Amino acid sequence: MAPFLIAFICLCIAAAVLASRFLRLQSLDAQCKAAAEQVDAELANWHAMLPALAGVMRAFAPKERGAVDVVARLHASGRRAGSPQARLLAEARLGDGVHGLLARAQATPEIQRLDDFRQLRAALEEAEGGLAAARRRLATATADYNRALRRFPECLFAGRLRLTPRDYYDIAVDDSRAGETLV
Repeated sequence: MAPFLIAFICLCIAAAVLASRFLRLQSLDAQCKAAAEQVDAELANWHAMLPALAGVMRAFAPKERGAVDVVARLHASGRRAGSPQARLLAEARLGDGVHGLLARAQATPEIQRLDDFRQLRAALEEAEGGLAAARRRLATATADYNRALRRFPECLFAGRLRLTPRDYYDIAVDDSRAGETLV
C-alpha cells in the first residue's frame, strides 16, 4: 500500500506543478493580449489628433498642402495595413510624416502663435509617449510569454495545447527606407 501512496502523491505533485505552469502561461497570454489592446487604444488616440494637425496646417500654411496630403495618405494606408508588422511599418512612416509636419509648423510663425497648436503639439507628444510605453509593455509581455514557452516543463505540453510563440512587432533596419523622405 505504501508504494501506491507514494506514487499517487508524486502524481498529484506533478499534476499540480503542470497545472500551475499552465495557468501561468494563460496569465502571460492574457497580459500579451491586454498589452496589444493598450497599443491599439494609444494608436487610436494618436490617430484622432491627426485631423486637427492637418486642419491647422491647411489653414495657416497652405504652401504645405503637399506635405499634408502625404501624411493623409500615410494615415489611410496605416489603417488599411493587414498584418501587425505591416501596420507597424506604416505607423512608423506616418510618425515620420507627422514629425515632418510639426517641424514645418515650427517654421511658420503664424502657427507658433496659436495656443491651440501648442496644446495640440503637447497632446501629440503625450500620446507618443503613451504609445511608446504601451509598445514597451507589449514587448516585455511577449518576451516573458515566449521565454515561458521554452522553459521546462512548459515546453513539454505547450505544443500539444497549440500554444505558440508570439511574434515581436519591431521594425528592423530597412535599407529601402533609409533614403526615403516623406515630407
